[in-house]
Amino acid sequence: MSVDEFFVFISSAIYSGYALTRWYGRLPSYGPVRRDRAVKYVLGFLPVVSFFIIAVTLRFLASFDVVNDFFYILFYILLGYAWIFLGMRWVFRFFDISWIDDVLNLNNRAALVTVGGAFLGLTLIYSGANIGDGPGWWCVIFAGGLGLISWFLLGRLLNSFTQVFERVTVDRDIYCGIRFGAYLTASGIILARASAGDWTSFSHTIAEFLVGWPVLPLTALAILVERYYIRRDKMSESLNDTYLWGSLYWAAAYIVIAVVCAAVFPLVENPIYDNMPAAY
Repeated sequence: MSVDEFFVFISSAIYSGYALTRWYGRLPSYGPVRRDRAVKYVLGFLPVVSFFIIAVTLRFLASFDVVNDFFYILFYILLGYAWIFLGMRWVFRFFDISWIDDVLNLNNRAALVTVGGAFLGLTLIYSGANIGDGPGWWCVIFAGGLGLISWFLLGRLLNSFTQVFERVTVDRDIYCGIRFGAYLTASGIILARASAGDWTSFSHTIAEFLVGWPVLPLTALAILVERYYIRRDKMSESLNDTYLWGSLYWAAAYIVIAVVCAAVFPLVENPIYDNMPAAY
């Protein structure tokens, strides 16, 4: 283990332990009212889902020197948790949506769905950055960082046209929360694919990241959908229960579009890794 890997491992372990303790430590103190159980279940389940997504990616799709090495799998799992929980802090900073204030303290179901979508989006981008061969952890951070920055910028862009942040946190529009949460996950899928692949160089990684261009029309579609619902809200002056099925339809459509877009672009392998010895 190199000095930088040791430092990253210890830092990730400390922060992940702190973040997980803080995450789960707040759930038991949350009121035992029956209507609140969904909040506990969803928040409690999210880190478990992320663990399996990251672990499966590392075991079968990561670099040749990681897939069969228990230490490196643990290393990248801990780094992944640090990535996700730091990302959730940035979700609050850039999206003004808090899993503590909006979800736990205010029992905002719209925020709960959005937080779930954001958590999965962060997990998927990190997992995608781990797909392919590369010389070190910094490759994962750089490639995933491109996806993460794009994810936040596009989320802000969507809000600038549709005010989704305020509609989720202030209006508690559960239907908007369903659509926005699905968008965050779907855009995470596309940006995960853009962050994946064998490492060649910083410039090649940036060029290969452009394969994630379908996230732009996806964002444009989400803006058009939200503008449509904003107009309908103004006409009816109240949320309509019939929005549920439409919102579920668009949520499913976002995910399907993202999966198809990620699948149609095969990974480009770097031939330099063909002669690398397998790790046992």
